[in-house]
Amino acid sequence: MAVFNKDLLEAAGKNNFFQKEVYLDDNIQIVLMHLQPGEEIGEETHPADQTTFFVSGEGQAVVDGSRTKVVANRLIVIPKGAKHNIINKGSEPLKLFSIYAPPAEPAGVAFKTKEKAEAAEEGVIHKMVDKAKKLVGSE
Repeated sequence: MAVFNKDLLEAAGKNNFFQKEVYLDDNIQIVLMHLQPGEEIGEETHPADQTTFFVSGEGQAVVDGSRTKVVANRLIVIPKGAKHNIINKGSEPLKLFSIYAPPAEPAGVAFKTKEKAEAAEEGVIHKMVDKAKKLVGSE
């Protein structure tokens, strides 16, 4: 197995994708994010611990209703199952990376915009609902 040895500050600084995976194995996933001014991830939960490092910009993290300001060189830990959101409150892009343990996003996730990420998520949800309907015989 090759050793992952990357400058994540540089990678996150250059990243222009809303969401882009840069590493994945059975135990860890690393995802870069780029939020435009006023943009937010959207409230979510994960079946994994999430450690997020902020590279540039300024924003707000909301974790189980508790709000905290985030700026460059800050790190937050979001425990498994915590309801959370990250919001860009500044006038520049908010660039960050998250480390999930275990992996929490679909393998190979890479979406240029939030809209594309949401459309893909919606497609997955519809497929799951369709499969569940078939299993219970309601289709």
